[in-house]
Amino acid sequence: MDEKEIKGLILFAVCAICVSSVFLRLDKGAMGNHEAYVAVTARQMLQSGEWVVPKFNGEVRLQKTPLCYWLVAGAEKITGSASEFVVRLPGALLAVLSAFAVFYFVSERLGFRTAVISTFVWSTTVCYIRYSHTARPEMTLCSFVAIAMLSFYSAIKTESRRKQIWFMLIFWISFALAMLAKGPAPLPLIAPALFLYFLFSRQWKLVPKLLPIAGTILFLLIVLPWPIAVVKHLPNALEIWNREFISRAEGEYAAGSKPFYYYFKVIFVHFLPYSAFIPLAAFAPFYKIWEKRRDAIWYHWLWFFGGIAVMSLCGGKRQHYILPVMPAMAVMAGIIIDDMIFVRKAYEKKFVRNFLIGHLIALVVVPCVLIFAKSNLESKEVTNNYSTQRLVRQFMDEAAGTEIIAYCNVNPSFIYYYGKDVHRIYDINDVYIRYTDGTGIFAMDGNYERLKKDGRFNLFIKGSDNERGLFLNK
Repeated sequence: MDEKEIKGLILFAVCAICVSSVFLRLDKGAMGNHEAYVAVTARQMLQSGEWVVPKFNGEVRLQKTPLCYWLVAGAEKITGSASEFVVRLPGALLAVLSAFAVFYFVSERLGFRTAVISTFVWSTTVCYIRYSHTARPEMTLCSFVAIAMLSFYSAIKTESRRKQIWFMLIFWISFALAMLAKGPAPLPLIAPALFLYFLFSRQWKLVPKLLPIAGTILFLLIVLPWPIAVVKHLPNALEIWNREFISRAEGEYAAGSKPFYYYFKVIFVHFLPYSAFIPLAAFAPFYKIWEKRRDAIWYHWLWFFGGIAVMSLCGGKRQHYILPVMPAMAVMAGIIIDDMIFVRKAYEKKFVRNFLIGHLIALVVVPCVLIFAKSNLESKEVTNNYSTQRLVRQFMDEAAGTEIIAYCNVNPSFIYYYGKDVHRIYDINDVYIRYTDGTGIFAMDGNYERLKKDGRFNLFIKGSDNERGLFLNK
């Protein structure tokens, strides 16, 4: 077997891992509320034919940019299904695309072996597997940010002007699609890292070659039509976006109580089972022993730690906000592992042996502990999702065709499984009138307890979490 055939087999194996880690059990797991926002909005786009102004449960929803809605609606249109698998399919495919992008662009600059290792690392991390199994916009954003950042580095390093143009076109298009996936998040995830790289490397002379004018025009042509069309229909859209994007970043809206160092803990969970490589990557670019690879390490280091630092300055913090910087750590881990196993230049043999043995032990022990403690690790959100799924399906079996309304609140996953809009009524007496007419009443949390204690409502089906239920005069 020659070298070409060996490389082909290795590449096939890596591709198989990338795909299987995404599609294995993709249809399992109840639809979460954040996923349901995407799924229900996409469904209403198909039903109404309105693709410009997204609507959820009959109400305008501008909290997120529309690309994920469009992708899911397209998948549902093509397949004729709105199942969990179909709703999650676009995110899964984009996760695979991000892995292929890591392989292609790393192979361009750092060689086949490092590309294989980096791709394997990325496609087997906790964050890759977790977010590729959800319809939330995070993996779509991550994929396009990763493609943009990887293609940009290839553009500034290639000696071929033709390739440079192609890579920069990929950069500007991916940047724009990232903005449509979850704008304006790509701005702090991309712009600061690129500015810092040019600041430290002093390669400002390359800027005119990176299509700054044509690329910006292309970027704006892709990004601007949607918000312009929305504002034309809804003049108050700017107020909504100001609250969702600016106020959230400043911590004035939905800030939570996360400390400044919050993300520096999250990265170790996201990057399991390779978290031990994060400290090594943190110090790697400061050593000249990396020689030609040092510049690549610096670039990915700025992408990763620069993104973490900028997002840490924002008032609103969520663990998924930093997903788009994780491919950078996968590339740095790939460079380090390649050196440890094959090059053997940056680290002493004894250190490598002890480090890898300790890491292998951790790879065996940690999954065993997680499996043993699985029942205790299941989040309340997951429990609630399954409770909602079972509740709706049982109601559809026992009272098919009965209309349902909600008392005050209704969770998005309920609307997804019900398949129709669920009108909300806030006055309990008005709810009772609908109840006597034979309408099913959904209630959750405190509202669920209120209806139970009222005495006029018959609890028809109780959620398995005992925090939600359906009342029916039957």
